[in-house]
Amino acid sequence: MEPLRLDLPADLGIGQVNAYLFTQPEVVLVDAGIKTDACWEALVDGLAQHGIAPADIARVVITHTHVDHYGLAGRLVAESDATVWVSELGAPWLSAAEALWHERLVYYRDDFLRHLGLPADVVAVTLHGLELLATRIDPVPAERIVPFHLDGILQMGGQAWQVIHTPGHASMQTVFYQPEARRLLSADMLLAVTPTPVVEQPPPGAGGRVPALPVFVRSLDVVEALDVATVYPGHGRPFTDHRRVIARQRERIAQRRDECLGYVRAGLARVPELLDAMYAHQPPATRLAGLWMLIGYLDLLVEAGQVRQSLEDDIWRFTAV
Repeated sequence: MEPLRLDLPADLGIGQVNAYLFTQPEVVLVDAGIKTDACWEALVDGLAQHGIAPADIARVVITHTHVDHYGLAGRLVAESDATVWVSELGAPWLSAAEALWHERLVYYRDDFLRHLGLPADVVAVTLHGLELLATRIDPVPAERIVPFHLDGILQMGGQAWQVIHTPGHASMQTVFYQPEARRLLSADMLLAVTPTPVVEQPPPGAGGRVPALPVFVRSLDVVEALDVATVYPGHGRPFTDHRRVIARQRERIAQRRDECLGYVRAGLARVPELLDAMYAHQPPATRLAGLWMLIGYLDLLVEAGQVRQSLEDDIWRFTAV
């Protein structure tokens, strides 16, 4: 099972995203790329290499509702009789995407970014990027959406795949595991490099943001326990020895977490100065890309009781305990 490698816009900095195709007993596509002409052309070409056209697709299965994984789902259902299957947590992002994207933008503008102390121009660029992402999907009609349970079973390729909820990179992310073949469709849970823990707006009733990197580390425990021969990731080539990949990622996360603690103990207390220190090896113009991982390292340190987070002059301040 080889991925269909779909081109992504250069500004995302990812390169390509993978979709996976099952042709029997019905045509099932796992993930659907982003809404761009280049991605659509790559998808159509990839399908054609297997003698498949978009109109032949019976089901589109979405691992998680990030735009590079579901952006073309709406176009696919418009050109076929396909239904779109997504976890019960992810389904609202297909049926009420506009409202949820607006909610995320408001959260970033009025809460998350507001407390980071970043320059106003950096905040403006970040918000503009979110607004652009929100345009890179096509809506999916509610009657074509089929939610599945977070611990359910999906039939794909004539086999039963276990659905496993693996939040961290995305709160609604699911991976699919086939125990007899020892195959794992890992989405962005397990890549050759550690995926970014994306900051999301708090779920209703949560009372605050859910720290993504600590959740991701716990999801690694779940994936590590699986008996896997081959991993089919959301980006990059399939790989084996998933426990070695996980061990390497744990080691890197621990190393960078400890570096962050060292900077906090040295008196760096706010996000902009910590970002400059942690990513000094990057040009200043590109350091913002490390923001999400930095927040993750700080979340790990706060959770471990090694760092205290407070709000002073409406800006987060971090101090060693």
